[in-house]
Amino acid sequence: MKHLKRLAALVLAALLLCLAACSEKAAENPDAPAENTPEAPTVTEAAEGTAGGTASDALIAVEEDYDWSAGVKKNDYAGYRFTILNGCTASWYSYTLVTTEETTGEPVNDAIYERTQRTNELLNVDVVENNVSDSTADLKKAVKAGSGDFDVALCTLMNSFGIAMENNIYDLNTLSEDLDLTNVWWDQNSVHDLDINGKLFFVTSDFDTTRFDSIRSLYFNKQMIEDLSMENPYELVDGNHWTLDKFISMCAAAELDRDGDGLMTDTDRYGYVTYGELAVDMLIAGSGIHYIEKDPETGHLINGTEGEKLIDVYAKIYDLLWTDNRIFDCRQNRYSKYARGLGDRIQEPIFTENSALFYSECMAWTRVLREMEADFGVVPPPKFNEDQDRYYSIILNPFMQMIPITEKADAVSRTCNILDVLASASHDTVVDAYVNVTLTGKVARDPDSVRMLHLVFDELSYNIHFSNVSIRSTIQNGLTGGTENIASMIQKTAKSVKKTLEKTNDFFFGG
Repeated sequence: MKHLKRLAALVLAALLLCLAACSEKAAENPDAPAENTPEAPTVTEAAEGTAGGTASDALIAVEEDYDWSAGVKKNDYAGYRFTILNGCTASWYSYTLVTTEETTGEPVNDAIYERTQRTNELLNVDVVENNVSDSTADLKKAVKAGSGDFDVALCTLMNSFGIAMENNIYDLNTLSEDLDLTNVWWDQNSVHDLDINGKLFFVTSDFDTTRFDSIRSLYFNKQMIEDLSMENPYELVDGNHWTLDKFISMCAAAELDRDGDGLMTDTDRYGYVTYGELAVDMLIAGSGIHYIEKDPETGHLINGTEGEKLIDVYAKIYDLLWTDNRIFDCRQNRYSKYARGLGDRIQEPIFTENSALFYSECMAWTRVLREMEADFGVVPPPKFNEDQDRYYSIILNPFMQMIPITEKADAVSRTCNILDVLASASHDTVVDAYVNVTLTGKVARDPDSVRMLHLVFDELSYNIHFSNVSIRSTIQNGLTGGTENIASMIQKTAKSVKKTLEKTNDFFFGG
């Protein structure tokens, strides 16, 4: 997809620069301490790390001929106050606000200001936001009351299908005359993955940075690979040998009780540092299993975990999480006492102190690795086996953009126009600042990292989430809770899951 390649290129720049520098808690957890969130570099610091280049000749940059206003409609809305209901408040995100009142010299803040001013001036509007703790609840209340207090809502992907099925938001595909979702500033992955039977209620675009932050990333310590005489992960990926078995065997080989005291603590060496919930989502998806899938023939939603493959994948992940001490899972009781009072944030010291071969977290936390002395690389999650047709990367819980049904026809047309301009005006401002500046470290050109990051983003996918479908929670709870046999648990829930999916399919395919 054309947009996907451009999006991948943009984020590649940031992570490549961060990887070369070497030298938040998951999206479901909004309580990561704000004081542990590292600050973005200043404009001067970023400039010093861009190999002497401007944005247009950075390692990978926005298209030089990009004209943000060329593909959008120009109107005069007489100073209309356009309000965005924004539910992003969790401190682990790189940025929570989508508007700003002034420039400060901080790159993304100033880019947000510029894109907002562009929109205000082009359409004669006043774009503002209402930042709330629970945008899902506020959206539902507004629709029930017929309130026009806001024009667009930002709600997490995990809540979005439920919002749609309660008839709170417009099917964006019915607004195609006003909203062309094929444009480069709309994320085509979201357009493709979240469309069910031609119905698409929410998407992501260049307007928002949480979709970058929400990607589950897998990093490895290059120095440890060399010291332990292990196979190069890049070569394993290239040779189609990067599998779950290979990953687990490398984790096992890296385990070491450094002081020989018979205890595995934060000063010993592990194959992998993360927390179980994130590892499960990433490795399940990497193995080609999706909790809910679309039937390739009918398009109907089906249980993606039925069959023997899930049992095999589950057993391998269980082995990784619970056998010996291959993984420092900061949420397991046996390791929580060695967290140095940092909670989940013990992951970054463990990795940067060369005490873990692999590390995975939401991409938002990549920024804490900028000062790591040892070189590190990035790879996609491993395949289940070499017969799997592709690698899969996962974006779990970004904030989605949706339009409440309180809007009347003429108001919806205006909303589509303003939202489209906000996204278009963000492509060479907000995204460029977030990617090419904020995450920038010391620059070196690493072709292997370029290739791997291209692969990660080319194979990106969005999960289909329904809170009343227990597939994900059953698997998550089983693995993180230490339940070795999942077959009986899956069997117990199969009937209720089938019935719930049938009702869900009635919504998308009935009538």
